[in-house]
Formats: sequence, structure tokens, C-alpha cells
Amino acid sequence: MLELSTMSVYALLLTGVLGVGVILMLARQRGILLQWLTAFPIWAGLFDGIFIVLIAYSAQGLLLVVSELPRFYQWTEFARILGGLAVHSGFAWAAARIAQALIRKRKAHIPDWRLPGLLWFGLYGLFTLLGIITFLVSEGRAPAELFVWTGATAAVLAFVMQQTLGDLFSGFSLTIERPFNIGDWIRLEDGTEGQVQDINWRATHLRKWDKTSYVIPNGQLAQQSFTNLGTSQKPFAPWYLVKVSGEHHPERVIDLLKKAVAGCNVPLPTPPPVVRLMSADSSPYTYMVWLHFADYPTMFMGREELYREIDAVFRSEGVAIAAEIHEVNYRISEAG
Repeated sequence: MLELSTMSVYALLLTGVLGVGVILMLARQRGILLQWLTAFPIWAGLFDGIFIVLIAYSAQGLLLVVSELPRFYQWTEFARILGGLAVHSGFAWAAARIAQALIRKRKAHIPDWRLPGLLWFGLYGLFTLLGIITFLVSEGRAPAELFVWTGATAAVLAFVMQQTLGDLFSGFSLTIERPFNIGDWIRLEDGTEGQVQDINWRATHLRKWDKTSYVIPNGQLAQQSFTNLGTSQKPFAPWYLVKVSGEHHPERVIDLLKKAVAGCNVPLPTPPPVVRLMSADSSPYTYMVWLHFADYPTMFMGREELYREIDAVFRSEGVAIAAEIHEVNYRISEAG
């Protein structure tokens, strides 16, 4: 009969604790416990942090149990080191999960606030690095050994994974510079429009108008110019050009355009709409109508309403929007 050491008994007890933790984690997914943790994100972070630590200790315990079997005696030291690394990494991940909960709690008052997945990836990576450093210190090793090893590894990875690393660092530059946030609408150089859903280590995910996903590598996005069209929290203020024949007095046309704008419900009342004569150096004259909408998507409904009102007012007053005038020059060659 196999006799277990004190360490093995301790490891088996931890495995039992892991079983309890699994039951609690399953309970977390439903019922009153889920509602309570959703309402209190910090407690949810602490709950998850404790569960992560339990997994780490249980992994260490299982490694020790396996290493004490006669067949794996030669792996005892390796199992001890790997188990210690698992525990330190578990505490690091638990700390990262609690930090994540604190950040979300602090930003809870901002509607639809989300942090890019790349920053969460960086947060967990930073805490993991700290956990490895503390493990090396506890083993009597200098952290410089880690940096020498990671430096050599990074040199190889930089050569093999140039494109992937380029996307990774481009993603970090986009999240640090923040030319857009999660939820913003952007327009790319090729005319593609979409709402930013996430920025991960490789690509930026957009949701287009037809609800399909458009994935663009971070490196490609960082190398091109794009337009930030705003989000649901930012007003959108476009202007529209209306061309009317110069035979109509500008004051009358401006009054008609103001009447049309006054009949619209979608544009914001403040700032007030602006109607101006923009160009009168040739016929037809060009007028500008400048409006504010609640956000970029609302603009499409408001634009249709504006066009309908302008058409209705102009028709009732016998004024027509000028047609585009194109000059065509041609020459008839004489047959030789």
C-alpha cells in the first residue's frame, strides 16, 4: 500500500478545497449569488481572486503528489519549482483580477464604458511578470536572470513574428494615444464605416451597419488615416449644401430653409441650427445648413427628415432646387 507523506496529504486536502471552489464557481453563474456579484463588482473580483489562488495551490498539490510516486521521483525538484511558480502566478493573477474589478467599479458611472481587451491583456501580463520575479527572488535567484532569458527569447521572436509583434505594438500605440474609444464610429480610408467593438493584441474589431464584423490588423490601421465619427455620448454636427437658382433673392431662400429646419424634430435645439449663403459667385447659389444631432447614427434619420422638409417648403413656395449643370464640349472632325 502506498504511504503518503505529510506534503502529499496536504496536497490532497488542497485538492478537496479546489472541489469546493469549483462548486462555488458553478453557483456563481446562476441565481442570487450571480445577481449579488453583478451588483458588487469588487466582491466579484475578490471571489474570483480567491478561486484563482485555490486553483494555484491545488495545482501545486497535485504536482507534489505525482512527483512522490516512484515512477516520477526524478521529477521531484522540477515539480516543486513548477508548483511554486504556479502559486506565485496564481497570486499575481488574483491581484490582477481585483485590480480589474476596482477599475470597473471606478468607471461604473460612465454609460457603456469598456476597456479594450489589449489593455486587460497588458494588465494581466504585468502582474504575471511581477509574480515570476517574486518567485525568482524567493528561490534565491536574481531577477536579472529572467531579463537575460527574456531578452534572448525576444530577439528570436522579433525575427520570427515580425508582423504579429508589429500588430501588437501598433495596438498598444492606439490604446495609449486613444484616437478612438470602444463604442466610437470610425470611417477608414476606403470608406468602410464601423463601430469599434474591441482592440486585442492582433486586430481591431468593427461592427458595420449590416451587423457584420470587420477585422482590421492593428498595424494596417495605425498606418492609415481615418475619421472618428464619435459615439453615442458625443453630438454629431454635419452641414448640408443646397443649391438654388440665383433668380431667387437670398433672404427669401434663407427664410425658407430656416422654416424647413424649424419643422424638423430630430436635430438638437441647442446649439441652434445655422443657415448661411455660402457662395454667390455663380449661379446656382450655394446655401449651407448646419445642424447638431445627438450622435452619428441619429444623423441618418435627421438628414432624411431635413430633406423632406426642404422639399415640402420649397414646393409650397414654388422654389426648386437647382439641377447640376455640366458643360460638355465636343468637336466634329471633317472626313478626309
